[in-house]
Amino acid sequence: MRIMPPKPLTFSAVDGLGFAAANGSLDAAYMSAPYVPQSLGPLLELLCLGVKDTLPPPPGGAWTLQNGATRMIDAMKDGRESWLDPDNHRIGFVRAMRAEPNSDAVLTKLLMKAKKAATEIARLPGTAPGELVAAMVELHDNIHEHSDAPGTGILAFRAAPGVFEFVAADRGIGVLKSLRRSKRFATLPDHGKALEAAVADGSSRFENDVKRGHGFRPIFLGLMNLYGSLRFRSGDYALVMDGTSPGLSTAQLAQKPFYEGFFASVRCHSVRTFREVEFEW
Repeated sequence: MRIMPPKPLTFSAVDGLGFAAANGSLDAAYMSAPYVPQSLGPLLELLCLGVKDTLPPPPGGAWTLQNGATRMIDAMKDGRESWLDPDNHRIGFVRAMRAEPNSDAVLTKLLMKAKKAATEIARLPGTAPGELVAAMVELHDNIHEHSDAPGTGILAFRAAPGVFEFVAADRGIGVLKSLRRSKRFATLPDHGKALEAAVADGSSRFENDVKRGHGFRPIFLGLMNLYGSLRFRSGDYALVMDGTSPGLSTAQLAQKPFYEGFFASVRCHSVRTFREVEFEW
C-alpha cells in the first residue's frame, strides 16, 4: 500500500497535475500525491479541472486530503447553491445562478459575511474589505455578462487571521472568445494577450458603454498597501501578480494546462503579517 507524506497543494502542484493529464502521465503524478489544501485558490482550481474531466481522479483515491475543507467540498458536490461555514462564517460560496426566489438576498448575505470576515477575522485595514467585496461583486457580474455559461459560475471566499482570499470561476467561453466579439479586440492572438487586455482598466467587449471594463479596479484598490497574490486563468495561460500593491507592472504571463472558462484567485494580507500567517481551515 502506497503511503506518502502529504504536501501543500499549491498552484504549481495544480499546474503539474494538469500538465501530467495533458501528456498522459497521471499515473506518475499520482505517486507524488496526496496534497493538503492550504489556501482556497489552488483547491478550487483543482476542483474545477476535475469537474471538466481535465483532471480525472487518480486510481484508488483522491488528489487531496480534505481535512478542514471537507464540509465546503461536500456542499459543492451536493449541488448546494450557497453555503456558509455554520461555525464562524469565515468561508462560504454562492453559485452565480440560483433558483431560490430570494437569490439576490442569498448573494447579499454572503457578501456581507465576506466583508465582516475580512474586517474582523483577517483584520484588513481601512477600506480594503469594502473594496475587495466590491471586486467580488464585479467578478460575479462578469460571469453573467461574459461567460455565456453563468450556470457554471461560482464565487467563494475564505478568511483567516491576517489573510483574506476569494475566487470567482466559470467554465464558459473564456476571455479570448469574449473579447474577440469586440472590433477593438478582434485580432487578439491568444489567451495570454486576452488576459492582459482584460485586466487593463477600461477593457470590455461592450465598446460603447463607458461604465463597462472596470471590473478589476476594485481589486487593485483593495490591495493598496497590502501584500497580494493574484492569479487569472483562461485558456492555456495564467496571468500572475505578487507583491505589495500589485499591479500590471508586476504581472507575469505563462502558459499553463488548458482551462476552459475563466478563473480568478485573489489572496491578500497586511505586509506585517506576510511571513507570519499559517493557514488553517
